[in-house]
Amino acid sequence: MQQQLKTRLAPTPSGYLHLGNVLSFAITWALARRQQGTMVLRIDDLDNTRFRPEYLQDIFDTLDFMGLDYDEGPRNPTDFQENYSQHLRLPAYRALLDKLVEQGQVYACPCSRSQISAISPQGLYPLTCRDAQLPLQAPDAAWRIRIPDDTVITFQDQLLGHCTVPLALEMPDFVVRRKDGIPAYQVASLCDDLEMGINLIVRGKDLMISTAAQLFLAQQAGAVAFTNAQFVHHPIVSSSEGHKLSKSDDALSILEMRKSGLQPKELWHLLADLAGWPDAGIADAQSFLARFRLEDLPREMAQV
Repeated sequence: MQQQLKTRLAPTPSGYLHLGNVLSFAITWALARRQQGTMVLRIDDLDNTRFRPEYLQDIFDTLDFMGLDYDEGPRNPTDFQENYSQHLRLPAYRALLDKLVEQGQVYACPCSRSQISAISPQGLYPLTCRDAQLPLQAPDAAWRIRIPDDTVITFQDQLLGHCTVPLALEMPDFVVRRKDGIPAYQVASLCDDLEMGINLIVRGKDLMISTAAQLFLAQQAGAVAFTNAQFVHHPIVSSSEGHKLSKSDDALSILEMRKSGLQPKELWHLLADLAGWPDAGIADAQSFLARFRLEDLPREMAQV
């Protein structure tokens, strides 16, 4: 018997949502609804440094503005903070870290970003502390996972086909616990997907390296539910200068566009244009769903 599809929206409350975020929401939602799957809202708030309550509220406001529903997850910011925050799931993240430590795969690294970039101009970690044998409880040290030098991660993507990521070259010995003791994004995201039973992971193409990192962690942990999951990496929206949209681009945030008079119908027209369907008469979530075909998405999005 085929397992029911279950996917998630996983925004971070680290800035106001932009066109790239809402296009990803629309694609993920449409994939779930076309296959009678379950849609989860999961908000990734582990990084406290950029969290602001107004960013959290913006997630709920934007979903409501778009008319997108979901089946599991918080209904409002209070519900989120009381029942769904990632900080409530820290024990599960630490259990995975403990498992990696027991396997001897983790080491301490006090290197700063500036120290790394001084040696490696591209910012790739130069394995400085891999063999230093520093104690894991060394002060002001992150934890990194050993990635064998020839590690290549492969997986099937529903949109892109066979994908190959040379993880050891592109993200060598990545951080699994930050210097402040908080588990890193890759650990938390993997644990959440496993705990919530997610079997379809939808992300922008720019996050393919994160998928590879999480597949590597899942392989080490024996987490077959994740290694057997389905993946979709969709094209991303870029600015007219060719850069990926960022939450620091407030002028392109949905909130700013709404303040300038943007209506839901106009947003859906814009998303249809980006998806390459300008003449499909798309004016809301349901008409986007009726037109949606994953295989029809362009491999590169138009610039905004």
